[in-house]
Amino acid sequence: MACDHLFHHPQTPDERKAIAQQLDYCRSIGDGPGVLVALVQLTQPCTSPERDAEGAE
Repeated sequence: MACDHLFHHPQTPDERKAIAQQLDYCRSIGDGPGVLVALVQLTQPCTSPERDAEGAE
């Protein structure tokens, strides 16, 4: 299932690890908005609806 949210949720362990590393980096440089984006991305579960072949939900 692909994530259709504005801030995409990780779909694989590698994507989750990359976002967690980005969160650590944002915290280290004091990037508050970056921290919020990373936290939103790591929030589970992703409840994006499945779409059919034409894109309808």
